[in-house]
Amino acid sequence: MFYPANFPTQLEDSLIKLLQLLEQGFEKKAPLDQKSMNRLLMDSLKLQKDFKAIKPSAWWLNFILIRHQSRFSSSFIKQIKQFLVKTKTRSLSGIVPLTLFTKGTGCPFSCVYCPNEPGMPKSYFSDEPAVMRAIRHHFDPFKQTLQRLVMFYLSGHSIDKVEIIIKGGTFSFYKKQYRRWFVRRVFDACNVDIEKYLKSGQIDYVKTVKTLFDSQKENETAKSRIIGINIETRPDYINDKELVYLRTLGVTHVEIGVQMPSNKIYFLIKRNHTVKQVMKATSLLRSYGLKIGYHLMPNLPGTTPSLDLQLMKEIFSNPWFKPDHLKLYPTTITTHTKLFEWFKNETYKPYSLDELIEIIIKFKSEVVPPWVRIGRLTRDITTDAMQIKQFAPNLREIIQKKMHDNNKICSCIRCREIKDLKIVGKPYLHTISYNVSNGKEFFLEFTDDNKHSLGFIRLFIPHTQFALAKSLAGAALIRELHVYGQVVPIGKKEKNTIQHHHFGIRLLKEAEKLSTKQGSNKIAIIAGVGTRKYYEKFGYNLIDTYMVKNI
Repeated sequence: MFYPANFPTQLEDSLIKLLQLLEQGFEKKAPLDQKSMNRLLMDSLKLQKDFKAIKPSAWWLNFILIRHQSRFSSSFIKQIKQFLVKTKTRSLSGIVPLTLFTKGTGCPFSCVYCPNEPGMPKSYFSDEPAVMRAIRHHFDPFKQTLQRLVMFYLSGHSIDKVEIIIKGGTFSFYKKQYRRWFVRRVFDACNVDIEKYLKSGQIDYVKTVKTLFDSQKENETAKSRIIGINIETRPDYINDKELVYLRTLGVTHVEIGVQMPSNKIYFLIKRNHTVKQVMKATSLLRSYGLKIGYHLMPNLPGTTPSLDLQLMKEIFSNPWFKPDHLKLYPTTITTHTKLFEWFKNETYKPYSLDELIEIIIKFKSEVVPPWVRIGRLTRDITTDAMQIKQFAPNLREIIQKKMHDNNKICSCIRCREIKDLKIVGKPYLHTISYNVSNGKEFFLEFTDDNKHSLGFIRLFIPHTQFALAKSLAGAALIRELHVYGQVVPIGKKEKNTIQHHHFGIRLLKEAEKLSTKQGSNKIAIIAGVGTRKYYEKFGYNLIDTYMVKNI
């Protein structure tokens, strides 16, 4: 009989009785709010001795409701589940993110700041939360994915739209055979009906398929559809052959380590690539329609606060850069690095926390355009791994407070996401265009009166035709379509939510009109495998891993 990890099997009967007491309480009272629900739960707990020393987790109760559904009324299950959602913010961006780790070194290079803990993927530590989960499952992609889906589901989240984030160093460094196997097993896990799996309690319910193509095909209609795959790699590993291969895997988003675009700094930190390679990689990624993420590292050896700010400004003034997504990873002095040795012998001296905060605030408030999303401001590195405490793990919150106190705002997408707020006024569509090295980008976005982002689309019009893939020749490329708000199951429409209220359809139609005006006769969408059926409804067909439509 299968039970989720950390579920207290010895308390199963007691949990059933607890829920039965709660059901009786529900029947006696009017619809409850969170406060009265908590009071009812505490009263029910007092009636059972098993819970005097331990408070049951919300996901334990969800598991009992699924496994023993017949013991409770459907109305009670519907009512109580709204109180059992844990960490709602995890799915407020419209999707559920699953972070997975590959096994192995993951990179042949030795950048001075990069930790190399024995037995761990390059640049990651064994006590990071996501890495700890991977270790528990021996870095098995199927087990990692399945367990995360189970826990998201038991925490009350809809898991029908899943973004896969693969970490573990330079993904392109691993052999193709391993990468294909890894991604196939991720698809296999997402093709499992999690609710049925939890109800049956049988591990042998899990189904696998023989090929990556078969597993991808099954995922088009699965209960947990993969809407995108995000990988991280180095700029010097990006070429036509690699990008064609990544597309066969279903990759839609590539993050590259840019650190700071300076050949002098690259030489000092032993990066072993050039700024020109960053430019070329960015141009190629955009030509293939992939979403582009940059990792930036302020406070590296050889830099100053003013130089960092100057280089970060160039990221958005130089048409050869201009990424869609950013992660700021301020340089951290950690164990297992050359940089720690430099710090000890005073070869490297970082600038102060106040200086770091000042340049990040200037960057966010004065430089970052509204078509960029800043996903992170720090790494998930524990203070145990830091040799000196340069900044607190909650650096983002510190910066946000300082910006608020000084009436400064960041226009990035993450800072403007609607999340669970109500739309203010009538949503309106606006378009921003900007030049890039190999064409023109259009950012179409719905916002409300408070400039909250409700959804957007990235449309790329290339200057020249694409020769390697027939599907992209002469095509405008939709590189990203995203609607924000709490995840809503596919095919359902709920009150007070943003998703499934036609923002995506309206953005798609506007992009088609704009493409026609720009002289394109067709559109190619870099669609995640799980979104293919959605685009088929609007006349798009699968060609060379893209969804294509003549316009």
